[in-house]
Amino acid sequence: MKKWFKIILGVIGGIVLLLGTDLLCIFTINRPLFAIKKGNESMYKGIFYDTYYCKELSMPQIKAKGTKFSCAIKESQYDVIVISDITLFYGMFDETGATLVIKDNAKTHYTYGEWYKIEKKVNNEWYEVKPIIDDYGFDDIAYIPDENGEVKFVIDWEWLYGKLTPGVYRILKQVNNHYIAFEFNIES
Repeated sequence: MKKWFKIILGVIGGIVLLLGTDLLCIFTINRPLFAIKKGNESMYKGIFYDTYYCKELSMPQIKAKGTKFSCAIKESQYDVIVISDITLFYGMFDETGATLVIKDNAKTHYTYGEWYKIEKKVNNEWYEVKPIIDDYGFDDIAYIPDENGEVKFVIDWEWLYGKLTPGVYRILKQVNNHYIAFEFNIES
């Protein structure tokens, strides 16, 4: 009985050692120790983990064997324009949300929706931040500026994106049928 116990304990200890070594290698040599590179992709298939590299993220993305994964961010698909009558009057940003007060100086005010999108700037290119949930939506409400030409949004994006890591971001808002953007920084 003691012999089997020692064998089982040795096997479990070996697995834990391999698992720990694999994790350590991911953070030191940027891939699992026992891994095969898949094609031209920045992906290493390991024994316990698969490691993915996306050019827009500074750290490897580690996924347990057999779980689905795609790069966290894709290039922006939105044509952002500058509308001279619209400015960000006040903006307060942190890693979980923002307060925006948009000043609309147009003769006929624009309408604003609840929809927003967060994008991250990497190597002077904008990439969409991937939401942490799959099924989500926004209320289809049209907001118009008040008597001072201002419209205020208090946005909590932690439910949709989690906490943002340090970097340069922009938030996109839909104005009539156009997209406008306001840049902001998240400091470390």
